[in-house]
Amino acid sequence: MKRFPDYLATLSRVNGLGKGQAVQWLFYSGMLFSSRDKWWGDFGIRSSAHEGIDITYYRTLPEEICCFDDSILVPAMEDGRIINICDDFLGQTLVVDPEKESSDETRVVFTYAHILPQSRLTLGRRIKKDEIIARVCDTRKNPQLPSHLHFSCFEIEKEFLPEALNWTLFSKDRAVKGINPVFL
Repeated sequence: MKRFPDYLATLSRVNGLGKGQAVQWLFYSGMLFSSRDKWWGDFGIRSSAHEGIDITYYRTLPEEICCFDDSILVPAMEDGRIINICDDFLGQTLVVDPEKESSDETRVVFTYAHILPQSRLTLGRRIKKDEIIARVCDTRKNPQLPSHLHFSCFEIEKEFLPEALNWTLFSKDRAVKGINPVFL
């Protein structure tokens, strides 16, 4: 259960957050996995449970609260292969198969959403842990939402074709099981 905190430390390091000092990550309840709360706009209720974790707010010393903008670089959490690049309601999503051993029927995939992928990234390309794969996108399409990285992890049936791995499937299909990224 160490990979997610390490990933947050990498996000901080590659973006120079905190000027070399550790940052404290801040999350509204609505930013967390499985929450039905909104963390933007009217702070109401989501139509479905949140499928991942939204990362944007952090605190630096001395107590300055900061938020991502569209200059934030997105590193890969671990090695893998890009199996889909699809649109989401703020930008694009990279779907990555970490190619770890899985069961005969399922596999686990990571998604990096609300991003602008690096132009060199194509379907089938292998990426390495900590490699910069994207920038967080500008959220002017929805000004109530600050720029943020939405990171998800899903267990899916192997029968799904890579091009079917998108937000229509992730948010609505019962064959897709969300995994809380904090516990990776």
